[in-house]
Amino acid sequence: MKIIAPTALALTTLILAGCGGQQAAAPANPIAQCTTCHSFKPGAGGLSAPNLHGILGKAAASQPNFKYSNAMKDSGIVWTAEKLDAYIAAPTALVPGTRMNFPGIADAAKRKAIIDYMQDEGSK
Repeated sequence: MKIIAPTALALTTLILAGCGGQQAAAPANPIAQCTTCHSFKPGAGGLSAPNLHGILGKAAASQPNFKYSNAMKDSGIVWTAEKLDAYIAAPTALVPGTRMNFPGIADAAKRKAIIDYMQDEGSK
């Protein structure tokens, strides 16, 4: 017992030292969470949410063949980087009554990475 306790303490210290309190790296694909429901490829469909390819500059609820909530249809939103940021942060705060079943992303850097993707890769 005299040897086990110090050994366990030493091992625990070594394991915890490796944690170092470092931030986890951002995922290589900023839209990985989004693609559970959305597509970002031109003409793609078949998911539970509208295709977001080229959405910047477009009016909300303008994707053909998708059944939007009345709240989204009546929102009057034109998708800019600022509006997307607000929506990704808190969908129901920007559009009360939206059908998007998502609590939002509090981390501004993660939201920016998603919007940057949408402006760059997602509009090609």
